[in-house]
Amino acid sequence: MLSEININHMEATLTLVTFKIGMVLFIVGLLFILFPPKNINSFYGYRTTNSRRNLDTWKVANSYSAILMSIEGLILAVIGLLTTFFNDNKAIETALGIGLMFSSFIILVVATEKHLNKLFDKDGNRKT
Repeated sequence: MLSEININHMEATLTLVTFKIGMVLFIVGLLFILFPPKNINSFYGYRTTNSRRNLDTWKVANSYSAILMSIEGLILAVIGLLTTFFNDNKAIETALGIGLMFSSFIILVVATEKHLNKLFDKDGNRKT
């Protein structure tokens, strides 16, 4: 099926960018799942105030966000591919692409923070 896609039709538009960003998110999410950051650091992993409270919050946040990032990446990639067939209005395509990309990052952070707040108190102790 992918071989049937007209590559010439996939110009360097936001549709292609949406696909590429989706694939990057998917791959990074998989890398975080396969090689999660073992220790709290400033370089690699999901880094927010809540996630860095202790090692337990760090591991939960990175595990949850990695799965969510992979799912969002697949969704963006599929949407990017599908929109190549409905490429009539560049303004709508651009707005949709930008909106989806920003939305996916916002959803990732909000959902992960809600998950952390559901499991941990403000000091990073697990709720009972």
